[in-house]
Amino acid sequence: MSRDECNGQTLYDSYATCLARALCYVPTPMTVGLYAPWGSGINCLLQNIEKQIKIEALDREKKELKRLQEKPRVATGFGFILLLWYLVFLKPQITEQHEKRKNVRFIFIQFSAWQFAGSDKLWAGLITTLCDDIKNQFGCIPTSIVRALGHQDTVQRTNSNSEWVSKTILGIPVWLIFTSLLFLAIVLACIVSVYGFTLSEMGNNYVAAAEGVGFGLIGISALMTIKNSIMVGKNMVVSQKEKMKTLMNKSDFSSQLGFMNDVKQEVKVLTNFIHYMAVFERRKIRIVLKIMSLDRCTPDKIVGVLDAMNILLSDPDAPFISILAVDPSIIVACVEKSNSLKGIAENGYEFLNRIVSLPFSVPQMDTQTKLKYLQRIVDGKNFLMEENPPPKQDFGRVNRFQKHFPESSPLITVSTESNQPSMQRNGKLTPGYYIQQAYQCLTDMDGDLHEYVEENFLLMRRIVNIISVMIGLMMERNFQMSSFPPQKIVAWVILASNWPCRLSWIWQCWEDAEQRSELNEEKEIDDKMLLWTIYENSSEKFNTIKSSIEKLLELDGDPEIFQKFLSISYKFTVKEGQSIIPFTINLDQSLKRKMEVLLARKL
Repeated sequence: MSRDECNGQTLYDSYATCLARALCYVPTPMTVGLYAPWGSGINCLLQNIEKQIKIEALDREKKELKRLQEKPRVATGFGFILLLWYLVFLKPQITEQHEKRKNVRFIFIQFSAWQFAGSDKLWAGLITTLCDDIKNQFGCIPTSIVRALGHQDTVQRTNSNSEWVSKTILGIPVWLIFTSLLFLAIVLACIVSVYGFTLSEMGNNYVAAAEGVGFGLIGISALMTIKNSIMVGKNMVVSQKEKMKTLMNKSDFSSQLGFMNDVKQEVKVLTNFIHYMAVFERRKIRIVLKIMSLDRCTPDKIVGVLDAMNILLSDPDAPFISILAVDPSIIVACVEKSNSLKGIAENGYEFLNRIVSLPFSVPQMDTQTKLKYLQRIVDGKNFLMEENPPPKQDFGRVNRFQKHFPESSPLITVSTESNQPSMQRNGKLTPGYYIQQAYQCLTDMDGDLHEYVEENFLLMRRIVNIISVMIGLMMERNFQMSSFPPQKIVAWVILASNWPCRLSWIWQCWEDAEQRSELNEEKEIDDKMLLWTIYENSSEKFNTIKSSIEKLLELDGDPEIFQKFLSISYKFTVKEGQSIIPFTINLDQSLKRKMEVLLARKL
């Protein structure tokens, strides 16, 4: 398969594009259940979704600019000073014009539940991550001003065209009171400082009063400024994250009925701040929260995170899009086992459906996507391989591996020519040549090896890694590579990876047959006998221990595909199996040992 074909549009790309477009239009709050089994490349899919969302957002930004001829504001330079003025003295309103705006700024935040798995309250890590990332995105000064000045009231909608209205005290705009006091204080101070001494000499009794009023107004203005500055400074030092950590560390935390309400208020402040920034920037803002690795945590902690999403991130005006990237079968099982939901959520699927607004099940990986992932992994391995030294006259070409790591030695030496070995070692081809040939067999669209590779990104990576190590080991031990071509090596690696239990059983069977042959001096198994024949002949004996090795059998893939693989596609013989078993690094020998013990007990 060519590089261009690997980089072409795949089914996964189409799904990512459709979901990305949908997320640009859906109302918030929204919880997306991105369902996929373990190892199905969900991280790559999320990266693709994020990329497509950014492309869509940029396109909508250009269209909106052309429609309204109004540039979005940015909080840099003079825009930052303007933002601070708005935050201190004004409050925003959601106008009809703002609601019609189609340009959206997406902020992506990733929460890896596994990083907080050691915490007693995993769900609190979700909120602290959200608060911390928002602060880092917009800066600590604007967020601290919002928290310090107590902007907890929901941003109101209005029928007027004014997006900003003044904060008032007794009906008087705050900015007017502040500037008037400051101006009057400055004027009186100037009068007193210039004329005060002369008036006092003339015996004017109003001088003292003027001084008192002037310095009093200055003091009031100074106190207001100092007070607000202290509050802002305190909130810069003690962030939302630190505040919630303090609450969690209290000994009576579990009995604090108001704690969840306190957290909800913090989230409300955060929500209002995002609305402030949306009106200021003249575009909508959406926070895309990617929740990863939740299915690796304990049941009660999983339920805690799901509850937090349902309670804290689902207010009607919340600008959150939560993407729950999990294996649903694991989440459902954990929900049903959770002690906190005994008698409440007997059916885990129903519980999950109450939280998820948009279920999105990742499809089975198609051939093109699988080959694309395999090629990407192979390309990553090739990065560690040294290319042939460039011709002396070609000074422009620099090996990228040597450029970044000039003192490192390569793992493997390969050729830059796909059909030529890079060099020979004692008249023999190097391991790199055979590894390249094996990778080409694995990623060949016209071949059938990729059909037997499971739709699992981690298993694909594992197979690619095993191939390179096995071939290197075989060459190190002077194995006759001509007797075992690269295609069959790859097939053997796939066999041991996909069906380790059944392959271990076949291995045990031929060893038992060899031992009986030594005692009876009668050969039961011929070197040319197929491994599938051994498995078929021993099926009755295998069934006798099947109930005892149920967990081991869960490691194996589809038995019908196993039959097709060994009986039709790759008819390995006993001789071939015996020759390559010593180099099969991905076959756990404890599996064979357990079967040996079980067979001994049966006898």
